[in-house]
Amino acid sequence: MTEVEITPQGGLPPFLSGALIEESGEKTDLLAQDPPAFDAALAAEVALQRYGISGEIKPLAAEKDANFLITLPSGEEALLKITNAAEERAVTDMQTAALMHLAAADPDLPVQRICASLSGKAAEIATAADGQSHVVRLMTFLGGTVLSNAAPQPGLHRALGDFHARVALGLRGFFHPAGGHFLQWDIKQAGHLRPLLADVQDAALRAQLGRTLDHFDAEVAPQLPHLRAQVVHNDFNPHNILVDGPQAQHPVGLIDFGDMVHTPLACDLAVACSYQLGQSDEPLQDVCEMVAGFAKRLPLEPDEIALLPSLIRLRHATT
Repeated sequence: MTEVEITPQGGLPPFLSGALIEESGEKTDLLAQDPPAFDAALAAEVALQRYGISGEIKPLAAEKDANFLITLPSGEEALLKITNAAEERAVTDMQTAALMHLAAADPDLPVQRICASLSGKAAEIATAADGQSHVVRLMTFLGGTVLSNAAPQPGLHRALGDFHARVALGLRGFFHPAGGHFLQWDIKQAGHLRPLLADVQDAALRAQLGRTLDHFDAEVAPQLPHLRAQVVHNDFNPHNILVDGPQAQHPVGLIDFGDMVHTPLACDLAVACSYQLGQSDEPLQDVCEMVAGFAKRLPLEPDEIALLPSLIRLRHATT
């Protein structure tokens, strides 16, 4: 852990909310790009120069980005997120704009807040050790226990559904030009999975996946244009949900807006439900609880309810 010896501002910069409009960059292949070349010392320099803060800095695990936890002398914590240069700039801007929109639409919603840079911006550009330019954002750090590391207690899944619906309602009025970008994890794009079937070695599984995609083409895809659609989180899974402790009773936060996309609301709910299928004699019990909690705050339409089982199956096929 590296200690930055310089006088900070004394606390986190102001939070930003409302609308954000940024210029988009060129689209590149995210999977072919190495993570940003930043160590703790260089990240600390960026935090100081762009945001005027210093403190203890610790790298966090990340798949494609470079994330650093900064603990200020005041005890406040912030996340310095350095985005992979291969991510389409417009998509990065959409994620930032969504968090700012949620801060205005539902100020008490437990999601990260975007901190203003010294120049008042929601995002800055920083140069890595290899000379590559990256988008940098400073966000509040959410505490809590990751749901995947917790034991769900009675009532949790209904509370999760309510929380999920609250996020969806917060994003209901959100618009961004990048919302329509192609994302293979978007259930409505399931038809694009068919060329990958040849790579499935298990013949029985390959046949089952093929039948699932046939059902999508014939029965599901024609109905999707008639469903309510909006920009959604699209990754409400146990690794992105924070709860109140190892014996989880309530959700206390949601992270990782990296899979956001404009898609039917039912697809977003199906993603969440797909992670709650149990191994007991009643495998749908937790799913039903989650759907009930969701629908109490954000009532579902008949067509959405009818398609939900198929959409859940398609999410599993994608995985």
